[in-house]
Amino acid sequence: MYLIIKKFPQSLQDAISLVKKTKLSHIKNPIHNIIITGMGSSGIAGSLVKNWVKDKLSVPLTINHDYTLPAYVNEHTLLIVVSYSGNTQETLEAFQTGLKKKASMIVITSGGELQRMAQEHAIDVLPLPKFLPPRASLDHAIVHLLFILYFHHLISWEFVSEIQSAIQIISDKQASIQTEAEQVAKKIKGYLPVIYTTTPYESVAIRFRQQLNENSKQLCWHHIFPEINHNEIVGWETNYQNLAVIMFNSYTEDERLELQQKIAQDIIKKHTNNFTILCAQGQTELIRSLYLIHLSDWISFYLAQTTGVDPVEVKSIDQIKSALYANK
Repeated sequence: MYLIIKKFPQSLQDAISLVKKTKLSHIKNPIHNIIITGMGSSGIAGSLVKNWVKDKLSVPLTINHDYTLPAYVNEHTLLIVVSYSGNTQETLEAFQTGLKKKASMIVITSGGELQRMAQEHAIDVLPLPKFLPPRASLDHAIVHLLFILYFHHLISWEFVSEIQSAIQIISDKQASIQTEAEQVAKKIKGYLPVIYTTTPYESVAIRFRQQLNENSKQLCWHHIFPEINHNEIVGWETNYQNLAVIMFNSYTEDERLELQQKIAQDIIKKHTNNFTILCAQGQTELIRSLYLIHLSDWISFYLAQTTGVDPVEVKSIDQIKSALYANK
């Protein structure tokens, strides 16, 4: 896992090089809505992309994490189906529904049944690198998703320069990122992490939570501002000395939101002595998100290391999948 995380900037560059040589089929029907369907680490790529393009798209984009698809799916839906293994039951079911509803479809996978069915129906397949833990293919998945939106004239090519800026910043700051991550991991060891951020970075917080779950074998939760201040903040009226709060610097220009965060911080710090703020680098939301993803990946790795667990194996997920396949 160490080398996989270390190679994140290079893997982003490899993904960009790949899509520059990629040609997709043109869609006949006008696109009225977009759905990205996928589970786990395949699904979070869609959530990240949705956050980054929400102010650029002229059609609605929905993220789907289920066997079923929304009732409105039809021939004017662009359905992007993402599964690292290509054998995820929920995603295969959604693919079949997309076929029945005559959606325009594109597949992102490393192989499996999904690739076979896509090829059988002459559906474009964008490849993910093989022989990795699924969560380690995030770089290729997000670049593929952004490229699909670009190819269909839904966003500009600007995302490439933003990703390349992130690659440069992460590469230049790699040593300090790892040092910070190791310090945070030591600080939160033995605590239950609570991740707080603002709405634009919620998907980054979810990715962080998932990495703590899978790499560190650690439960945690997340919440977002300003919603926190309408419910969860009351929960901090009780002392919880086993909680470690990690907050992303929001980089918001909204003074009201800044004030809400400051007031909430003051309340929270009265009830826990373990509070950390993670600050990203970069000029855009996409760049800062990639920086925070890399930093939090390292935190999850070092937390696994310091607690003596294997960051690669996911026995519980494997057990569930085996049981599901046995009952097909």
